[in-house]
This record gives sequence, structure tokens and C-alpha cells, in this order.
Amino acid sequence: MELIRLEMTPKERMIAYSKGEEVDRIPTSLSASETAPPLYGIDIRDYYFSADAMVEVETALANDFQADNMGIGLGLRTLVEALGTKLAYPKGNVAYILEPALRSFEDIENMDLVNVEKDGRFPIIIEAFQRLQERFGEERVLGSGLAGPLTTAASLIGTENFLKATVKKKEGAHRLLQYSTDCIVKCCRDLNRKLGIGFGLSEPMAARNLLSKKQFNEFFLPYLRQTIERLREFQGAPSIHICGNTKDRWGEVVDAGVSSFWVDNCESLKELKEAYGNRVAISGNVVPVEVLRDGTPEEIAENVRFCIGQAADNPCGYNLCPGCTTPVGTSKENMTAFMNAAAIYGRGAKKGYMPRGITECGEGVS
Repeated sequence: MELIRLEMTPKERMIAYSKGEEVDRIPTSLSASETAPPLYGIDIRDYYFSADAMVEVETALANDFQADNMGIGLGLRTLVEALGTKLAYPKGNVAYILEPALRSFEDIENMDLVNVEKDGRFPIIIEAFQRLQERFGEERVLGSGLAGPLTTAASLIGTENFLKATVKKKEGAHRLLQYSTDCIVKCCRDLNRKLGIGFGLSEPMAARNLLSKKQFNEFFLPYLRQTIERLREFQGAPSIHICGNTKDRWGEVVDAGVSSFWVDNCESLKELKEAYGNRVAISGNVVPVEVLRDGTPEEIAENVRFCIGQAADNPCGYNLCPGCTTPVGTSKENMTAFMNAAAIYGRGAKKGYMPRGITECGEGVS
């Protein structure tokens, strides 16, 4: 399958779209950095520890698919590993936590804030970013994302221990959340000063599947607001991605001041648009596993058309992307099918309006 090649660069498309001008294609992202190395014969384990591999994968993704995003994602674990959490690195899959950094909340007193110049894999990531900036800086806006305060805190002491503490050791939970917030802000500020990049937040721990609304209000919102306020001092308001069910807390997330809300495919883009689209940009939410990884090109095209039809006329803008990370094992053919469907149905996109690729195709958008 051949990729449909477009004329605008990602930077040109982003600038024009943000100004309310018509662009060649709806802004489209593939969240594939750490899951894509096998497409290019590179073990995921080796990718994590090689700036050469990171640059090779990002360059290949840009050339092969022409998505609008580029960057080395810090993900959910880079920061906590740098702070002492031990990870396992399987050969063919993403890293996972073996042992949290903290045994008790009292250990926080002995913890320093992160130093991106020397801690964990940050020096490797910095080198990769610098090389990518040199090669692609004229045509692309590079960026990254990392876990927010809640998910970072849980990864430093263990999810079960943290959730128990929100009931039995509230003071310790809040102390850890403040430490996590401080580390996130310092990490982002230092990398922004060094590389000129901005960051989005991921908070899988904040979904209704894991956190009650009461816990959400007490242990998540104050630190989300603080993080956004502090990040805005040097990069602008961050976007946020929350996996799982979130509808009962959309209002609070939007009120916290995020610039864009990337919701899971279990949620409705249309409902989010109708409720808060005049206040926040929207991202999502092609089904990652059953459609993007395991579906046919025809099924991918239909899901892309559906998502664009649900949200492309969002007043504050829309970015087409999978409902979560592009899964390991997604083929080049399926990723090409995703990008081609974006080019077809997202043709002639303009913020606040349905693209001409939808309105001129003679099909409904329900």
C-alpha cells in the first residue's frame, strides 16, 4: 500500500490550522515511538538505550507515514526510573515496573528532585532530541509526553500501596503527590530550556476505572491544576490523555486548564465536543487493538471516517489519533491505511468546520 503524499510540512499544517486556515489534512498523530522499533528490525529493549536507534526509528516513522507528531516519549516510566523505580526491559515489548523506588512514604524525605543531565536514560533521550532537532526542526515541531503527578506517585510506591494510602495515609499520599509534581515540573522545565520542546501529560490512574470521583477530586485535581499552572510559565498549557472511562470528570479536567483532551476510544468524541468543545481541543480516538492493529485497511478507514465525522468540527480544534498508544505489532500496512484515511476524509480541514473530505464524499458522519 502506497502512502498518499501531501505538500504541507507538519509545522506549516500546525501553524495554519491553529490560525483557522484551511489545511491539506486534519492534524494526525501516531503515538508509536517505543512500540515501533520492531517495524525496523530493532528490539524494543535496545531502542530504550540507544540514541542511534531512537533517531533511526523517528526518522523512519516520519518518512514512512508523515504523521504530524515527532519526539521521544518519556511515557509513564522514564521519570520514575530516573528516581529509582526498577524496570524490566523485555526484548519485544515495552518496559514495565519491577520494583517501586519507595518502600514507605517516610522515604520521600531522602529523595532528591530529578536531574535530567545525569539520571536514568535522560542523557540518551537528550542526545536523540538534539539530533532530531538538527535534522527536522525546520519542518516539524518536536515534543514529548510523560506521566502526570498521580500516575508518577503510584509508580514510585506501587499502585496498591498508593491507593490504600488515599484512605489510610492521606498525609503521605499528598506528600508524595507534591514531590511527584515538583519532579515533573523540574523535568519539563529543564528539558524545555535545553531542547525547546513542550510536554503533554498522561494520567491512566485518573480514570473512573481506578479512582472514585471523591479520590479524583481530593488527590488528582489539586496537583493537576498546580502542574498546569507551573508548566504554563514556560511552555503553555499541556494536553492530557486519560485512559479508560472519564465522562463523569470531563468538566473538572477542562476546568483545570488543559489545552487539549485526548480520550480513550471507550468514550464519545461527539459528546465531549458538544459538552466542552468551545473550551478545549480534542484528540482521538481510533480503536487501537481491534481496529488499528488487528483490523483490515477497510475497517481502519471506516473508523477514521467515523472519528473525523464525530469531532473534526470541534470549535477549538481536533487531532486525529488512536485511542491510546499504537500497539506493538501494528503493521506498516495498517499504519499507512490510517494515514491514508486521514488524508482522504480529513482533506480540506479547518478548525471548527467539517473537512471537505467528509462533506464532499456524500456520506453521513454519524
